[in-house]
Amino acid sequence: MGNRNKAQIRYQILFEGELQLDSPLLIGSGQDKNEPESDIHVLKDQNNNPFIPGTSITGVLRHMLHGENPEAAKILFGYIGQTGNEAGLQSSIIISDVLLEDTTIVVRDGVCIDPDTGTAKKGQKYNYEAIERSTKNHKATGKINMMVTLRDYQVEVLPNWKAVVQSLANQLAFGIRLGALTAKGFGRVSVPDMQVGVYDMTQFSDVKKWLLRQPSARILKVEKKNTQPKGTFIVTGQFALKTSLLVRNKEVANEDTDGSNDKEKKSKIHAIPMKSDEDYLIPGTSVKGVLRHQAMYILRTMGKTQLLNQKFDKLMGCSTEDNKQKSRFMTDEVYIHPKDVTSQKQTRNAIDRFTGSTMDSKLFAEQALWQKDKKIPTVTLRYTIDDSQDWERGMALFLLKDLWTGNVALGGDKSIGRGYLQGLTATIQYYQDENILKEWIITDNGKVVQGDPVELEEFASALVQYQ
Repeated sequence: MGNRNKAQIRYQILFEGELQLDSPLLIGSGQDKNEPESDIHVLKDQNNNPFIPGTSITGVLRHMLHGENPEAAKILFGYIGQTGNEAGLQSSIIISDVLLEDTTIVVRDGVCIDPDTGTAKKGQKYNYEAIERSTKNHKATGKINMMVTLRDYQVEVLPNWKAVVQSLANQLAFGIRLGALTAKGFGRVSVPDMQVGVYDMTQFSDVKKWLLRQPSARILKVEKKNTQPKGTFIVTGQFALKTSLLVRNKEVANEDTDGSNDKEKKSKIHAIPMKSDEDYLIPGTSVKGVLRHQAMYILRTMGKTQLLNQKFDKLMGCSTEDNKQKSRFMTDEVYIHPKDVTSQKQTRNAIDRFTGSTMDSKLFAEQALWQKDKKIPTVTLRYTIDDSQDWERGMALFLLKDLWTGNVALGGDKSIGRGYLQGLTATIQYYQDENILKEWIITDNGKVVQGDPVELEEFASALVQYQ
């Protein structure tokens, strides 16, 4: 390169693609006095269109790269000098805001649950807006543009820069999590059609193409590859509905249920299933709440008070005035395809708890879900523990067992037997380090057909024997 200044630009790398929402997204703007119906609103531009700030994407990518390669994260994303002699470094990455198109804003309910009683705390109900995920009826997508500028000195100190850039591209194609409630199934976005062009600024042809915004002749091949940090533990279970299921939608149907014009035959449905576009939905907040409560029950039953008092909140997260912990236990939202279930009206009577008789004028109707074929996986539950410890992996296995055997119920009306599951298959993945992925597969009879079952027993024993 002769006498080139080491600060001169060597490569320009352009990431382009269509970002899509794989789950609901909440990047909040706080409360809006002009829209009092919700406590938290999604971030919108001056034209009232929702968007994702480039800073949100930058922060997530920086955090992920720092977990894999701290030095590369400093070189690419920059840093602030910590001492008077350290000048710091400007970021080499620029990410534009992503303006989302064809979106639907939904309002979700939230409530604070007392961990001891399992009931809602008085005066702590709230609601919040979210951008609905991408579906066939709503795209919920936006153009993403990301530019990486590599100078000569950066190429020298980061000889594996191409592998680092490749890793970022693969992760964006596979998906990342943004915004709020990411531990409860929100914020999964991906760029499945990611295109990455590399322009060598020492070549006149590449400089010309860059200035004219023409495609580069050097295109990186992008794969949907998930890069998980050391210690990540993932449980994915496939279940059938053992009983009926009802996760109530806050908006109840007002029309008659049988299409009749006879006023005496008309009846309203007082509870209908929650939906996401055409699919039935079990919110990630509900799944996380159920698993958190069951985990506490398991620890109490085992007499693990030390874990409950000292380490439980560091795993499951906590947000109180005295204690704020980010959760390392993450769940996904559950989508149930309507072809696999039937939704039927069920009329019930309210019972007087003292006399045991029906209450006058207390007839009500609900529309629950029943599975058509119990041999077909209908419900997919996935939960992840970041930077997991042995006893935490054991806890994840005990939770899978309780879900598998129908000891944990999802949704409402647990007292009348709703919401119980039947395990069919499960996949367990453990990223022991950056190069070793251990995987186990369990069939419907509980048999481990792939992987060493002794290792799973060791995780379970780590929880049982914890002192």
